[in-house]
Amino acid sequence: MPPEKPTHPSWTPRPILTSWDDLLDGVAGPEDWNRKRAAIRVRFGELLREAARPPLPGDPGLQLERVWDAGGFTLKRISYRVEADERAHAYLALPLAPPPPGGYPAVVCLHGTSNWGARALVGLPPPADDPDAKKPRRGSGLARLLALRGYAVICPEHFVSATRRPPEGPYETAAFYRKHPNWSAVGKYVHDSQQALNVLAAQPEVDPARIGVTGHSLGGQGSIWLAAFDERIRCCAPSCAAHTFRENPEPLHWSRDYWYIYFPQLRERFLRGERIECDFHEQMSLIAPRPLFERFALNDGPAASQAHRTTLHLKLREVYRLLGAEAAHAFLVFGDGHAVTDLSREATLSWLDRWLKHAGDPLGAWSDEPARE
Repeated sequence: MPPEKPTHPSWTPRPILTSWDDLLDGVAGPEDWNRKRAAIRVRFGELLREAARPPLPGDPGLQLERVWDAGGFTLKRISYRVEADERAHAYLALPLAPPPPGGYPAVVCLHGTSNWGARALVGLPPPADDPDAKKPRRGSGLARLLALRGYAVICPEHFVSATRRPPEGPYETAAFYRKHPNWSAVGKYVHDSQQALNVLAAQPEVDPARIGVTGHSLGGQGSIWLAAFDERIRCCAPSCAAHTFRENPEPLHWSRDYWYIYFPQLRERFLRGERIECDFHEQMSLIAPRPLFERFALNDGPAASQAHRTTLHLKLREVYRLLGAEAAHAFLVFGDGHAVTDLSREATLSWLDRWLKHAGDPLGAWSDEPARE
C-alpha cells in the first residue's frame, strides 16, 4: 500500500487587531447597525458643529455669468447663494449630446488646495494676470473628462479660494471664523458643497437619482464628508484624502492655529491626547451601503499611517458585508505619492460608470459574453 499522505493540522489565521475594531462593537446584524449608524450621524453633526450652521437658502438665486463651447462640451460659469449674504461660484459642464431618458448622470467634482482648482478641473488655466498662469499644466482635468464621457459636472470654488479668496490669502480661514466663531471650516465646506449639489440636481438635463462625488486631496476629503452628510450622493470616489485622527503622527494638523483650521474645537483634546469620536472609519461608514471607492498611496505621508488606512478599509468592508453590499466597496493602493495617476483616474471613471451608468453591473458596457435566450 502506498504510504499515507501526512496530515496537516488545521490552520486559522490570527485575527488582525486594528484601531478601527470599535466600528462594529455591539453590532450583530443590520438592525443593530442601523441604530449605531444613527448615533454616528449625530456625532458627525457635532464634529461639523452643525448646530451653528446658518440656514441654506432654499432659492439659490442661480445666475448665469458666461456660457461657451469648451471643445466637446458646454461650459457655464455660474453663481448662487450659499448664505443670505454670500454667493459662491462654480463651473457647470454639460455634454453636447442630448441627455438620455431621465437625464445625464452627474458628478460633483471637488478640487484640492489650489487657488484656481475649479478652473483646472474643467481644463482652464488660471487667469492671465495670476502668477500661476505661467506654470506648466498637466492633464486636462477630471471634470473635462467626465463631461466628454457623458456626465453633467459641477465644480464649485472652495469658500476660501479664487473669487472668494480672503484678504489674508487663499485657504486662510481667519475671516470665516470672525463671521462664524462657533462653526467649523469643515461644516462650511459641507454646507457649500451641498448647495452645489442642490444646483446640479435642479438642472433639467440631470437625473437627480444618479449623482456621484469625486475629488482629490482636500477635494477627496470633501467627497467623503459630502457623501456621509447627504444621501442623494449615490456614489463616492475620493482620491488621496487626509490622514485620520487616531493613526496620525501629527493630529494637530486638524486643529492647528493658523491657515486652514478644520476643527478648532478639537485642539485642546488633541493636546490632552484624547481619542476623537467619529474618526474616518465612522465617517465613511455613513456612506454604506452606497458605493465607495477610495484611492491612496502608501508613500503619501507616513507609511505607517497609510498602512492603517488599509486596515480601516478592511473593517469598513465588514459593514458592507453586513449590509449585503460587498461589491459596492473598493479601494486602490498605489505607490506614486500624492497624485492622480493614470491608474487612479481610469479606475475612477470605471467605478463611476459602473454605479451611475450601468446600475452596478461589473461588466457594464464591456461585456463580451454572448447573449442568452
